[in-house]
Amino acid sequence: MSDALTKDGQDGIKAPPRNLLGIMGAIGPGIVVIGSVMGSGELINTPKQAAQFGFILLWAVIASCVIKYFLQIEIGRHALAHNRTPLESLNSLPFPRFRGTSWIGLLFVATSLPTALAFAGILGATAGLAHSLVPLGNDSVISFRIWNVILALVVAGILWRGVYQEMEKLITVLVLGFSVSVVIGLFLIQGTEFAVTGSQLISGFTFSLGDQPELAAYAVISLMGALGATANELFMYPYWILEKGYTKFVGHSQSEGWVERTRGWIRILQIDVGVCTILTTVVTAAYFLIGASVLHGQGINPEGIEVVDMLSKMFTDSYGEWSRTVFLLGSFCTLFSTMIVGIAAFGRMWGDTLMSMKLLPTGDAPKLKQCHRVVEIIYMVVLLPVAIFSTNPAENVIWAQFFAGLVSMPVLMIGICWLAFRTDERVRMGKVSAVCLVTSVIAIVACLGIVYVGKVIDYMTASGAG
Repeated sequence: MSDALTKDGQDGIKAPPRNLLGIMGAIGPGIVVIGSVMGSGELINTPKQAAQFGFILLWAVIASCVIKYFLQIEIGRHALAHNRTPLESLNSLPFPRFRGTSWIGLLFVATSLPTALAFAGILGATAGLAHSLVPLGNDSVISFRIWNVILALVVAGILWRGVYQEMEKLITVLVLGFSVSVVIGLFLIQGTEFAVTGSQLISGFTFSLGDQPELAAYAVISLMGALGATANELFMYPYWILEKGYTKFVGHSQSEGWVERTRGWIRILQIDVGVCTILTTVVTAAYFLIGASVLHGQGINPEGIEVVDMLSKMFTDSYGEWSRTVFLLGSFCTLFSTMIVGIAAFGRMWGDTLMSMKLLPTGDAPKLKQCHRVVEIIYMVVLLPVAIFSTNPAENVIWAQFFAGLVSMPVLMIGICWLAFRTDERVRMGKVSAVCLVTSVIAIVACLGIVYVGKVIDYMTASGAG
């Protein structure tokens, strides 16, 4: 991490901007989150579920994007007010510890391990995409495997050299441009046989699981773990706040004007999260609606190593055949960005964990950076053979995101809620925000509850029939 993690907090004090240009220039951590979110969830999971179930899960897509807003705000607020990494924050909880690290922090880190399977799926999907664009020989399997190796080496090299920051702005522009094109595509299909009707939209908000409740329940939990700020992104968000320098801008908690500066930067943080929540919701809904109208309408179920190429029909049936290459290039940028940001975030999480457990010297920035690099390379080495020998990358992504929604999210919600009510009372959330936070948690639990109840009813119905 950068020297933004230093504890003196006296240098670099900066008042929060108040004009629009200053605010737009100050936001950023959420854009990094978009870089890791706008990928496997929106590009693979969402349209694939839409292709299988049609419009009935639109409610789950919207809810998954929106209801985590206040959770992200509060974990960011705590990090900003206390200048703490996520694990340092969770270590303040009065629960049993191992080597000075809270069990709930260690539990979340442990639950994050299975979710890394999503990156094997992303690597495989990106390799399949590259094969569709530039096949290396006549054997598709060999071409797919070679592309996996090439991409893994490129990602590892970028992470090791730390040059992603130099590419970040370009990739962000490409990802956002590609995402906007999906929204435009949604409007374009209104003039085709795949036009979305009012009755189809209404059917998406009936909280139904359709005629395949068992599979739909799995899909809903997977969407909860995939869309918006997922459990991993929520946990990683404070790292990007610290690296952006927000904590240095507010100064020491006992310095003059700290409360006003902190409240001002919290407002910047709220705008940061709000902009990203709106963008992800609009783009994700567009992906889902196009997938439901175009793919489900034709009975297409994308799968296999060329899953992204199959998904290109969402564009070709909106814009025309010429758009296939545009879709594949945009998809490449999106998935490539997701893979790099996600693996980099895991490196920071493990560095934080090892430092918290006193296995790395506290405050040793060079060793921490080296740890990040080693962890990132280990992830790539482990994920590469999984990606190479997997014939269905999308299933790896969906399973990992199902696990995140089922296990990781509830664990982290407990920690965030505890921290939210124990943030420095001078800058703690107000009553309205507290109500909204609790309501969002209830909404997440309710969504999961709908799934579980649906499964129980289905089981009882089947038992009664038997």
